[in-house]
Amino acid sequence: MVRQASRVPDEHRAFETSLEHAAQFHRLPRACLEQLVELGFPHSLNADGLLFDRYDLRNAALQLGVRSPQRSTYEAMAAALRANGAAATTRRTVIVRAYCPAREHCTGCSFHLDPAVTSAPQVVATRRPEAARFEVDLDLAPAAAPTVPTPGQRRLFAEAAQLRFHLLPPGLTTDLGFVRETGLADCTLAVRHLVSRGGELGVPVRAATGLCLSRPFANRHHWLELRDAEGRWWPADPFFLHTLVGWGLLGDDWPAHRSPGDAYWRVDLGLDVPFLRHVGATGGASAPERLGPAYFLVQ
Repeated sequence: MVRQASRVPDEHRAFETSLEHAAQFHRLPRACLEQLVELGFPHSLNADGLLFDRYDLRNAALQLGVRSPQRSTYEAMAAALRANGAAATTRRTVIVRAYCPAREHCTGCSFHLDPAVTSAPQVVATRRPEAARFEVDLDLAPAAAPTVPTPGQRRLFAEAAQLRFHLLPPGLTTDLGFVRETGLADCTLAVRHLVSRGGELGVPVRAATGLCLSRPFANRHHWLELRDAEGRWWPADPFFLHTLVGWGLLGDDWPAHRSPGDAYWRVDLGLDVPFLRHVGATGGASAPERLGPAYFLVQ
């Protein structure tokens, strides 16, 4: 685990999390953290003691199987995948709760959902009961029957299985050189890498983005779409499924080509385009537009 963490360059770290916060929030025992430091785990020191990078702590908790908030997120996503596959169309409501990072000082806030969200084919109704609350009703189709992968697709799946999951800071999620050198990726970088490899292998593949409709909170997620012999595109998530199986959150009945079905809601956005825009934070109407942020709740 320490060797894996050390493959992330220090310039992408922010040593801001105290030993006490690491123990309380990330559920990493103090003695465990001190032992990791002795083994070379990335850290810094100030007058108050040890400081850690939050991405390093999240990865440590995941690799140790600690019941951390990050682990709970992936348990909920795995549960959403296991629950998909109903025989009929499923109705879901996604509630988008926007908030301003500068709550105490924000003036003139205005929130806007990207038009691609409200115009997605699965959307049957949208409402805005409050200025910072959007409600989107979805009709989701059941999971499609598994598609038999082509030899090229099987090779791409095999390459996905060689990658190791590692939560990455934003500066590395577009770095294809990093994943090819280290074999480490999060879902964003893995999708970029596999789309690139598909082009090199002559396998028609494209990136897809949207929400994993886990409960109670949905999560922004990225996966692949592959083309079958009839020219139809079908969803596949070989990297993430392999990761969840390895963590014991999904069983061996989840092969790389199994469809996520209605557990995922695809939206026609780029990987780096947010669902929600926020205008007016701390600077009135002339303030720059920026990411929400927002919570996504699923009903």
